[in-house]
Amino acid sequence: MTTLEKISLPVAEDLHRFKIAYRQSLHSSNPLLQEIVAHVTKSSGKMMRPILVFLSAQLCGGVTEKTIRSAVALELLHVASLIHDDVVDNSAERRGLPSVMAAFENKAAVLGGDFFLSTALCEAVASQTLGVVETISNLGKILIEGEMLQLTESRNPSFKEENYFSIIKCKTAALFSASSKLGAISAANQTSENVEKLTKLGEYIGICFQIKDDLLDLQPDNETGKPYGNDIQEGKITLPLLYSYNHASEEERKYISECILEKNVDKIIQIVNENGGIEYANMILGRYYSKAIKILEEFPASPIKDSLELYIEYLLSRKK
Repeated sequence: MTTLEKISLPVAEDLHRFKIAYRQSLHSSNPLLQEIVAHVTKSSGKMMRPILVFLSAQLCGGVTEKTIRSAVALELLHVASLIHDDVVDNSAERRGLPSVMAAFENKAAVLGGDFFLSTALCEAVASQTLGVVETISNLGKILIEGEMLQLTESRNPSFKEENYFSIIKCKTAALFSASSKLGAISAANQTSENVEKLTKLGEYIGICFQIKDDLLDLQPDNETGKPYGNDIQEGKITLPLLYSYNHASEEERKYISECILEKNVDKIIQIVNENGGIEYANMILGRYYSKAIKILEEFPASPIKDSLELYIEYLLSRKK
């Protein structure tokens, strides 16, 4: 049994119900939309966010029909954001397959992303829970704000670490935070205290996930399915690079800026390694991991709690 199978074992039945509900939600009589849906659902990924929704709900009393709807809404919104991101970034590939943009061109990709987004809102409403509708609606807004912030700040020569965290809290961390929050909101024994704890837990997990992604992007032998240095090529500022730049001399900063403009990935990776960027990012990763575990320690021992701890460890030890 793989680590991911061990993690999802306590919520295997919930994931089965989720997959059925997810497929049903995407029905359309339009042939082109059905082609796009079929293309997107060829690769479902590891379903890390739906798993987090269900584990969080189980930790707070049990999964309900509202939880299933919440997980479907969240995944639909996430997929919509990925489709739109690929259009914005002109990305030709997603999860080892041609992106929707590459397979169907821009107009169809934008409309397809809108279809997933609209369906996400329909599923949120179907949960008949105001907290779910608010969470999904706010998440869509936060994700867009994160993309806009990244777009403007990437051009800022005085990019600071606080700006980096503002961006990832609006992007990756927001998705994980919404996942655990939705689980708590929709759980059988929902309490405001648990919603608050699980919301913060998801945020810390999301920050860990993003920093790990930053580190993987600097490893030539990683198995991410994308070329290493991809973030550098796209002009994205990662934590290891940011630390290296902010702790360099004026002369070194000028050289780093030139390497970034030239997209000289190998040189940038060398600079990051020499300037302690990797070590620093790992230290910050460990700090947020500890914060996440501290929240989990407030819950009584259970197989669900064990799965959540393993879930966090898995995200930190992954190779892709």
